[in-house]
Amino acid sequence: MNRKPRISYYAHHMGSGHLRHAQRLAATGLAELQVASTGTASRKLFADNVQYVPLEADEGSSQLHFAPTSGHLHYAPTGKPIVERFAALNAGWKAFGPDLVMVDVSVEVALFARLSGYRVALRRMPGVRTDRPHRMAYDLADALFAYYPQHLEEPLHRDSYAQKSFYLGTPAPHAARPVATRASDRAPAQDCEGTRRVVVQTSLAASVDSSRLVKAAVRSPSWSWEVIGSVHGATDRLPENLRLHGTVEHPEQWLDAADVVISSSGHNAVAAAAASKRPTMLIPEERPHAEQAVFARMLHEAGGCAMLESWDEPVDWEGTLAKVAGRDGSALARTLLVSQDEFTAGLRRMFSSLCES
Repeated sequence: MNRKPRISYYAHHMGSGHLRHAQRLAATGLAELQVASTGTASRKLFADNVQYVPLEADEGSSQLHFAPTSGHLHYAPTGKPIVERFAALNAGWKAFGPDLVMVDVSVEVALFARLSGYRVALRRMPGVRTDRPHRMAYDLADALFAYYPQHLEEPLHRDSYAQKSFYLGTPAPHAARPVATRASDRAPAQDCEGTRRVVVQTSLAASVDSSRLVKAAVRSPSWSWEVIGSVHGATDRLPENLRLHGTVEHPEQWLDAADVVISSSGHNAVAAAAASKRPTMLIPEERPHAEQAVFARMLHEAGGCAMLESWDEPVDWEGTLAKVAGRDGSALARTLLVSQDEFTAGLRRMFSSLCES
């Protein structure tokens, strides 16, 4: 092929991670890129040379109707919003003429792209994904791609799909480490000398209840607890060593200042924790297909990353935090992250295999 491949990237709208992966792909400059996702707001995330296709929302409308699919599909309502969503997706593909459609992530979109006549690479994500829809999509896709290294893959999945899989890994986010200019983006100074800091990072649409954080902080009075991200539950009665900061623009500033990081196990949250090279413990939040729980166990088994099964697990917080603080802060980065050159080379191999054959 004597031109850049044309890649259409479908980014699911739940969370921010799928669109961040599309941004990383755009930054490599390897392809002429089209990105399709729900709504118009995400257009601003991309440069003018990336074609953005806004899609009708597939939830939250009274015009949607749900009928059983006998276990063949995950999410397939009927109604005008779905008709318009898939019509826009197909029209975008027809106008763009992609050599490959990368689906991150949806069984239904992967099947639709394949039935529309396009080669499909479907994202492989952690989790219990042995159900009928996942198996069908994995079998029908031309390729699978994952944003983690091959050594983390579950053996049964690897045995079935290694020949069609590309393990791209994830380059360290926030490589430039920008200097925060607003006070709200900087981690506050320690209240008193000798107090150690644990920074808790939750996922978007967090399932962490404030009562769990309160209990942990009360049981570890020698630690200052700084929470970035969203929580739910009452926040009016917090112990003095627990502070909730909400979503911050530069989470890396907070993570870099931690003695210990406690992170949810969403992919991008874990990558950010790994990039900080601070001793980290993972506590998965509840997600479909046990996505975060499985990812945390993968990292624990492959690299010894500290983890708890949930915030409800009984813990000696003083002892546990002291133990985690003594661990190698670079271990998680070595287990998960790849260099930018390795990431780009993996994409180039995938495009060469799928777009030139």
